[in-house]
Amino acid sequence: MFLNAAAVFFGGAFGALSRFLISETVHLNKLGIPLTIIIINFTGCFIMGALDGFFRQRGHSAYGRHFFSVGFLGGFTTFSSFSLEFANLLRNGAYLSSFLYALLSVITALSGFFAGYALIKIIK
Repeated sequence: MFLNAAAVFFGGAFGALSRFLISETVHLNKLGIPLTIIIINFTGCFIMGALDGFFRQRGHSAYGRHFFSVGFLGGFTTFSSFSLEFANLLRNGAYLSSFLYALLSVITALSGFFAGYALIKIIK
């Protein structure tokens, strides 16, 4: 239990730091939509899908799964950043942008997950 918790802790720290560094250095904003977070969520969900497919096909160590899936990717692709950006758009009266942002976020996150999973099934 302790080693799994440590794996989640360290993975989460690296994931959150990675998200922070990317969002501080890459500023993509089109039509009032913060695209950087959408790209981070898609990328993280893609990797999550690939890891899920990999772990299911080849087995895995509990520590690796906890470090990468729960820790790193949990810290990297948090929807709390999404919620904050969405609330900021609403507060600023950007209703259409907030709707498009929410729609794009969910669609790209789910697409990324299933694309990553499909890639691993193809590679075998």
